[in-house]
Amino acid sequence: MRSNNGENYNCGIKITNMASCHFDKLNKVSNEDLLVTGGRKIDPRLLQFVEKRMGVHNRYHSPKNVNSLDLAREALADLLKLDPSLKTEAEFLIFAGISNPLPTVCMSAFLSAEFELENVSCWDIKSGCSSGVLAFIQALDWFSTGSKKGIIICSETLSKFTNPEFLQMSLSSGDGAVALTVERSLDWQVIGVVHGTDPRTFKSLYVPGQYPVDINNYNPSDYVFKVDEKSDAIDRLEHYWNKSLQDLLLTSKAPPEKIKHYISHQVDATKNKEYARKAGIPASSVASNIQEYGNMGCPTVYLNYQQWMNDKSFEKDDILVLHAVGGGISWAAIALKKL
Repeated sequence: MRSNNGENYNCGIKITNMASCHFDKLNKVSNEDLLVTGGRKIDPRLLQFVEKRMGVHNRYHSPKNVNSLDLAREALADLLKLDPSLKTEAEFLIFAGISNPLPTVCMSAFLSAEFELENVSCWDIKSGCSSGVLAFIQALDWFSTGSKKGIIICSETLSKFTNPEFLQMSLSSGDGAVALTVERSLDWQVIGVVHGTDPRTFKSLYVPGQYPVDINNYNPSDYVFKVDEKSDAIDRLEHYWNKSLQDLLLTSKAPPEKIKHYISHQVDATKNKEYARKAGIPASSVASNIQEYGNMGCPTVYLNYQQWMNDKSFEKDDILVLHAVGGGISWAAIALKKL
């Protein structure tokens, strides 16, 4: 695990613009829809569990002819409308996502060429649901060496790789994409960063199918998420959610009661609040939008941030935490203080 108390950073980082894919063009899917698709009867007790415990009411699935690259295009096109200067001033583009439709292509370079971005360094990050926050940390490294502005895109279509009969995942998963402008900032101070991986359980949730596809021996079940039932991944996931947050607070010396904005990846509506409670973070500081969107993978944390900030503002000395942990198991978190 990498842990940094922020002393090595000579600047901060801020999000200045954000755009999402067009959710109104996707299929809005209810819990009842998924039970029927998964071959289950509509059981009121199961529905109550999903809505009360998992906290998911709806999520969005991409039509068959729409993939994560298409969602990323929509988000980037709208971001460029908000900030046309990115065409010439963006110095990097980071693409985060694991459900890429073109596995041999650098997605960031593909999009940069398509949108004629003139001065960007391009690279992709693939580290499960923590990929988006890890991209944020990588952007900060660039700003610390002189860059001023860049783009992060997170896009996932997890529904295309989910077996509808595997309700534990299909009931929580949705699709989505965000594109954001990130800039070097002296208005924010980095006070802590952590990220790391426990690779021992990476097969706890993964798609085993290989590319190029062997047409003669193609098995569709190889191209959906598989679960290692013998794995202790759930326990490890719980452990690293709690530990990575505690490690962040320790390394940043941030009093948990002073954290005003805890923006995290979401696996259900109750666990994130419980992780925050155990760490001493006030319940009023915990952002959540899982009810409408489910778990979209790495875009989740930023869409959560965007909607949280619709009626919030940053005040002097506010502490912002971005945090994500995902199957794999990888985690990433950053704490920033408003100056």
